[in-house]
Amino acid sequence: MIYREFAPHPQLAPYVECYWKADADRPPFRDEESLIPDGTIELMFNFGDNYARVKNGSRQPVKGSHIIGIRQHALRISQTAHQHVFSVRFRLGGAYPLFRIPAHLLANDFWSLPDVLGRDYTLLEEQLFEATTDEQRVLLTDRFLLGRLEFDNTAHRFLQQYTAWMLQREDVSVADACKAFGISYKAMERRFSQVAGLTPSELLKIRRFNKAILAMYSCRHESLTAVAHSCGFYDQSHFIREFKQLSGTTPRRFLEEQYTIVQVIQPALAARLSKSYNL
Repeated sequence: MIYREFAPHPQLAPYVECYWKADADRPPFRDEESLIPDGTIELMFNFGDNYARVKNGSRQPVKGSHIIGIRQHALRISQTAHQHVFSVRFRLGGAYPLFRIPAHLLANDFWSLPDVLGRDYTLLEEQLFEATTDEQRVLLTDRFLLGRLEFDNTAHRFLQQYTAWMLQREDVSVADACKAFGISYKAMERRFSQVAGLTPSELLKIRRFNKAILAMYSCRHESLTAVAHSCGFYDQSHFIREFKQLSGTTPRRFLEEQYTIVQVIQPALAARLSKSYNL
């Protein structure tokens, strides 16, 4: 499989983490893979075969180009046929100033591109399909997104400021942050839900979960108990309970599965966590 990432235009950097492409005649994935919660929304232009969402024991086709919404829990997929994808990976809250759709409305599901974003994005899809190089696709996407960017980004700036403040002080509570910013918890939740699709508490939980995954894959800890302690969980039962909530399985079982997609995105997870989580 060929996987590459590309930097967006500097003006888009606060909103777009990267563009990426993946090509494979037959992806080196397991029959079922896990798309873990990681604070991102993906805009995927799919020029290969369809894949499927695995839910309640059945497989539901994910057809054509689509959005993968913010995830509050893992989504299971099966992709074993021809893969040819060019995708936009948005930072936390970064899709809102471009889509102008409340992020919580896109949570935990796959959304057809024309159904949600309309004709403009379908035209971009056609241009990307006809482009002959990755560099052309990057330039086309930069130009398109710059034209869609809404420059009155008060809500997005607030999210950035709050999240940066909160994550630099991991020993404080959401209530402490609300007090510091002079806003009620309910108002804070509404703003987060609109822009990020997550509550502040969910964001902190997902960040802790991502730290645990990186720690587990790093092999630097002698046990899962040590992972739990290093990542800020109260105890082992807290670690297992939250991990199962977000991944659908226990930490030990998740590690045994060795999901290919999780291994591919490890560098992106590490970079995200090192920059105060996706900002």
